[in-house]
Amino acid sequence: MKGFLVLFKKELREQAKTHRLLIVLAVFLVLGMGTPLMLYYLPSIVNTSEGTQLPIPDFTAADVSMEFLGSIAQIGMVVVILVAMGAVSRERERGTALLTLSKPVGRGTFVVAKLAALAVTFEISLIVSALFCYIYVGVLFDGVGGAAFAAATALAGLFLLLCISITLLCSSIFKSAFAAGGAALVVIVVLWALSAIPNIGSYAPMGVLDWGNGLILGKGTGAWGSLCISAGLAVAFIVGAWQALMRKEI
Repeated sequence: MKGFLVLFKKELREQAKTHRLLIVLAVFLVLGMGTPLMLYYLPSIVNTSEGTQLPIPDFTAADVSMEFLGSIAQIGMVVVILVAMGAVSRERERGTALLTLSKPVGRGTFVVAKLAALAVTFEISLIVSALFCYIYVGVLFDGVGGAAFAAATALAGLFLLLCISITLLCSSIFKSAFAAGGAALVVIVVLWALSAIPNIGSYAPMGVLDWGNGLILGKGTGAWGSLCISAGLAVAFIVGAWQALMRKEI
């Protein structure tokens, strides 16, 4: 436990020192504040030119909330890969992983500390951006149910956690950060594609995002199978990252 706390604090300091926390927070804040503003002013922006009258639908609070969470899932996935793809591979390449693991610290603790620090960065950024989005939606539109919006945000947070675990696994397998990022993107895209397959899509990890949209729309259908599979895969990928490091020469 002591070794984990030391590594966890080290990872947090590293993310603060390299401004990764600020970068992730800034990207998510742009989505949280920009999505409601963009959809609110979109009709007037599009139809400012003389003679231009395009049919722009009236966006509701639910539309804006779902657009925000969809952007978090898609853009957030890319940000996760860019931030986490070198978490292990870069340390192996530079030799700092060997220095860390030469101390009485297990490789599992090494991986979990990185997962925890990355999770803190992304989940805090998600919560802050969601809070701003909720306020802007309430001011510019009719507002959306707080409990439903919070639950949908939590499901989006689980999706981001899954993306982090996938990227850490790839970063543990490949010594090149770019190879790790490319492999992680392929895995996530494949998992996303599974949601389009009948009878499988309801259990695919990305089903949690559809569940979040359903909550915002007031639908009571839950995707507990998708939730359990997403959580189980996140754990499995982290265990896989630990085992991959166990079989690698640092």
